[in-house]
Amino acid sequence: MLISSIYSHSDIELLKKGCLNINGWIQQFRKQAEICFININDGSTPKGIQIVASKCKNIVLFDTLDKLNVGCYMKCYGKLIDSPAKGQKFEFSLEGIDNIGDCDILDYPLAKNIKLPSLRNKCHLRGRTKTFGCVFRIRNTVLYETHNFWQSKSFLNLDPNIITTNECEGGAGVFTVTELMNPKLISKGGDKNDFSKDHFSKQTFLTVSSQLQLEALCCGMGNCYTMNKSFRAEHSMTNKHMSEFTHLEIEMMDCNNNDLMDISKEYILYIINKVYEKNYDDIVELNKFTSKGLLEKYEKLRTLKFFKITYDDCINVIKKNSKIKCEYGDDLSSEMEEFITSFYGGAVFVYDWVMDIKSFYMKHKDNDNDNNIEEYVKEPVENNEKMEHSKKLCENFDLLMPFGIGELIGGSMREYREKYLLQSMDEKGVSTKGLEWYIDLRKFGTVQHGGFGLGMDRLIMIVSGMSNIKDVVPYPVSYQNCNY
Repeated sequence: MLISSIYSHSDIELLKKGCLNINGWIQQFRKQAEICFININDGSTPKGIQIVASKCKNIVLFDTLDKLNVGCYMKCYGKLIDSPAKGQKFEFSLEGIDNIGDCDILDYPLAKNIKLPSLRNKCHLRGRTKTFGCVFRIRNTVLYETHNFWQSKSFLNLDPNIITTNECEGGAGVFTVTELMNPKLISKGGDKNDFSKDHFSKQTFLTVSSQLQLEALCCGMGNCYTMNKSFRAEHSMTNKHMSEFTHLEIEMMDCNNNDLMDISKEYILYIINKVYEKNYDDIVELNKFTSKGLLEKYEKLRTLKFFKITYDDCINVIKKNSKIKCEYGDDLSSEMEEFITSFYGGAVFVYDWVMDIKSFYMKHKDNDNDNNIEEYVKEPVENNEKMEHSKKLCENFDLLMPFGIGELIGGSMREYREKYLLQSMDEKGVSTKGLEWYIDLRKFGTVQHGGFGLGMDRLIMIVSGMSNIKDVVPYPVSYQNCNY
């Protein structure tokens, strides 16, 4: 029986009447002359359960416990009884052991006070610790409830290929997929640069985004989403970047930029509240040591305010209210993002960016189209002078999150008109070769549509309180780090 099922059972008195089977890994072990206390956890709860065995009750069984220690796996049976100790209502009276998984205690690397950076080098054992048990249960909830949310909105879960011939974002850094480095091919005179002899007869990559393929599915099937992995060959070692990450991407038809922002907000608040509801015990445990202040943070998260401002206003606010150097047409640095979320006191959608610094597929903003954006707040920017510029704008947005996260979502309306798409591709030097199928979408039954991408691992950082993205991924793969 799962330990979490015992805690959540509606009738504990009924459980006490029968014999229960439990199993798990020993997290605490203390054997005295006449009594032994063992705390085991099966990964289903941060609490674990205390097992008690007394010598006077079964001397043979008591002697068997000499084989146990911290780190061992044990499968056992016994009865639930009232606990005389403070802080717990019941404990488990041991009656027998079915199986023991040995653990070499002399070499067991999980010292009591081991630090998070050290644990990153022992990812295969991190799940044994209380901290990562909590984090990974929270991760499970986020992924599960993400499916629930989008399914409830009648989005289809469709996963495009991750080996692809297109770079999508352009310049984001791609990994080439090849077998030309195979020693057997090289020994036969193979040329490692001749992709015509490669597995797919052309150069292929690990995807940086499933967006383009997802657009095609949306333009024939309606609203859809994926949680594919994406891969970025960026030489970055920050606490927010990964070479491989879980990427929530959605595409919506017959929508506008405002619709995309609104459903983004709805999804994020849904996830925050579901984690608080389903993983409260994990939050409490993390709040004690690893993510101190997490409970207080949730008071702000659950009522988080979302604001909408234009890119023009964003630059104006930074220039007039900070010492950060920036010019119109600049991308936002991490420092700028942090300032904007602090200035507004919440999450901020920055929309209608300059086309020059955004991707070719984003829809050109028509001068007479304001997207019917209803800003949640106007006071901080209402006195800003209108910027005079001749730069083209696009219908897009970035969602900036507080608590040091920065950009969480990047979204846009997609340029669904062939003329303007080809114009953008030409201006940005994006070749039409290999993207003929993408252009086809603008020829055959074109429809206004848009979507966004969200880094799931960054979202999990927010709801778990972890400050390093490598600590919310079971096996992190990042620049100069791929050990499993």
